[in-house]
Amino acid sequence: MIKPPTLTRRSVFRAGAGLAVAATATPVLTASSVRAETARQADAEAMNGDGFYRFKIGDFQATVISDGSGQIPIRPILAMNVSEAELAPVLKANFMQPVIHITNNILVVDTGRERILVDTGFGEKLGPSYGSFPELEANLRRAGIAPESIDLVVTSHGHLDHIGGLVTKSGALAFPKAQFVFVDTEWNYWTGSRYESEVNSSPMPDGFKKGTIGAARDNLPPVANRTRFVKQGGEITAGVHYVAAPGHSPSHATILFTSGNDQFMHMGDIAHNPVTSLQHPDWSPIFDYDPAQAIKSRKAILSRVATDRIMVMGYHFPFPALGHVVRRDAAYHWEAAQWIW
Repeated sequence: MIKPPTLTRRSVFRAGAGLAVAATATPVLTASSVRAETARQADAEAMNGDGFYRFKIGDFQATVISDGSGQIPIRPILAMNVSEAELAPVLKANFMQPVIHITNNILVVDTGRERILVDTGFGEKLGPSYGSFPELEANLRRAGIAPESIDLVVTSHGHLDHIGGLVTKSGALAFPKAQFVFVDTEWNYWTGSRYESEVNSSPMPDGFKKGTIGAARDNLPPVANRTRFVKQGGEITAGVHYVAAPGHSPSHATILFTSGNDQFMHMGDIAHNPVTSLQHPDWSPIFDYDPAQAIKSRKAILSRVATDRIMVMGYHFPFPALGHVVRRDAAYHWEAAQWIW
């Protein structure tokens, strides 16, 4: 079971008082004590939910970081194989508009051994031309997480909104002390010779085509000599595994965290929206590389997390994007986790 954070107004005031007392002493600094001190300072300055959201995965401390949001039309972006006549009653039943806000939610997990960040958002090259992106660095710092403290950056797949934040606008590494991890075949595709022509011939919007090609070209070479490649379905580090979910991209993967009796899955882009993806898993986003395979993967992952009652995070779901997938008739329903302030 996911344990809620213990942050309260009282603990915020206590943290402030404790820091004042601690300032008179000479502490012995270790990597873990520096992280704890940074987090305590952040607790005193920002409330849980203010651009970040803390929770527990067993003994792991986890934080969802908002990278911002932007508007998209549901059709065709999230439902390219659906007519307006099919879509309209679904929108009405779910109190949705034809244009919705979509978010990027970045996961940070501190295992006690290393601090892991999953996906990096759009990065500086796109923002602020689209919505409120990018907000990752600002919200990381608000949560007391310095980019320099990230040990491992794990990537679910090679699309712009997941690798765009690997490097800064100047070309420097956004997480300068981190090692980077990719599924080996996903990396090979996005650094190979096929992706540019295939992206250009896809139904993606032209702006996203350009951005996707540019992100692969500009963001992957700078991290190449610090990247470790993992087989699809393989172990990333202790308690963290890739789970194969191809289709959205050639070797798209979700990431499964295990601590004690608790499991948690970062779903990557297996599902983009609680309504379009869960209630209608046959609806295809316009970005899917292989729509038929993506549908198979989506149904397999949704079935697994529903059957095993695994808490999940939806990368593009409304912040903080935490909850459970519940089987309902031939499809699924989203039960958002209760916010703990």
